[in-house]
Amino acid sequence: MFHVSCFKENSFTLIELLIVLAVIGILVGISIPVYRQFQPTIQLNGAVRTLVTDLRYAQQIAVTEQINHCFQLFLTEKKYQIVQCGQTQPLLEVVLPNEIESLSADFTDDKVEFNPYGAVKESGTIVLENTKNQTKTIEVRPSGFVKIKKD
Repeated sequence: MFHVSCFKENSFTLIELLIVLAVIGILVGISIPVYRQFQPTIQLNGAVRTLVTDLRYAQQIAVTEQINHCFQLFLTEKKYQIVQCGQTQPLLEVVLPNEIESLSADFTDDKVEFNPYGAVKESGTIVLENTKNQTKTIEVRPSGFVKIKKD
């Protein structure tokens, strides 16, 4: 003979699942505006780090190939290219994110030129500004040393 006993199943009711989904929805609803508030700052920091990495990449190519390479800035288009100096075909082209409001530089012809020793033709700075008017400055020294200035 089989004896049927009452036992409790371990499961969730529909009401419990709806409550959990509501709580998750509230948390997502709160976090999206907070993320959007910090997005321009995050994009600015990321763009500056990428730009510094690409400057160092242009320097490394110049040293490796023993040919001058240029890091050409296009200020109005908010983009830059790495090219072999005197050539037009870019080795790399990067367009800055929309959160970057302006790009400025104090190099002649908006160009950083690296020689085969890794040094630059002239020193200067590159400044990026985001939509929240926050700025980051990149300094390029005569020796070719590239760093992000502390603001």
